[in-house]
Amino acid sequence: MMAHLMQKNPTPEEWLFLVQSHSEALGLSWLDLIVDQAGLGSAWQSRIDALCPPKMLLNDTPHADAAEEGPVLVRVSHEHTGSGLLKLLHRWHGQPRVLALLSPWHFEDLASNCTFCLQASWDKGLQKGVLRYHDPRLFGAVVDTLDDVGRGLLLRSARQWHWLDRDGHARLLDAGQWHTPSPQQWPDEALSLKSAQVDTLASWHIAELWRQNHLLIPDEYNLTSEEELITRLAHAHQAADKAKVWSESERLPFVDAILKDTRV
Repeated sequence: MMAHLMQKNPTPEEWLFLVQSHSEALGLSWLDLIVDQAGLGSAWQSRIDALCPPKMLLNDTPHADAAEEGPVLVRVSHEHTGSGLLKLLHRWHGQPRVLALLSPWHFEDLASNCTFCLQASWDKGLQKGVLRYHDPRLFGAVVDTLDDVGRGLLLRSARQWHWLDRDGHARLLDAGQWHTPSPQQWPDEALSLKSAQVDTLASWHIAELWRQNHLLIPDEYNLTSEEELITRLAHAHQAADKAKVWSESERLPFVDAILKDTRV
């Protein structure tokens, strides 16, 4: 995935200005945000002067029980990206909560596509789950892991996607090559994943837990960023799975050796 580094460690004001500037350059008068509402409640929604009522994206899905703790889509005009939104961005600064989309689609169509892409199935439809592309820590991994069809379905709704990475740097994915007009019909089934794709995505989740549980920091392995550390960790766990190294006592030195390997 060609995610461009736009600015290192922007303040909330700088990041909002950056996203809004790109929105204006595309001829839009609004920007859309997907906010992970886990642990927040819904009171924050009233602090944003939204163009349309915010949409809880897991409503009316098999995962509706988690809608209150799930992602919410909100559209804000450039005229109303002032103090209310900025206060929230300051409050959430450093948390993986916000993914920004620059989309010309009607809000309802955008919400429908976002909801569709959250619903994943695998194992011939017997297994279902939430595809957490809205988590800025996972967005790039999801885009890279999807096949061409799945990637096109996810990215077609927006011209650009913006987020802050694990190191607080502003990132941009230009999705112009995938962008299409909104469809006349929506697929009836969930986004289908192959078992190998599920395993790859799981490795990123395992890498995050591994980093937290073992208190790993980039300096320990002569790495320069959290992003590099997590990427190396995810690849290490993928290699461990391939080598059938399952127990933690065996996996720990296996993963550590890959992290220390300067050839990787």
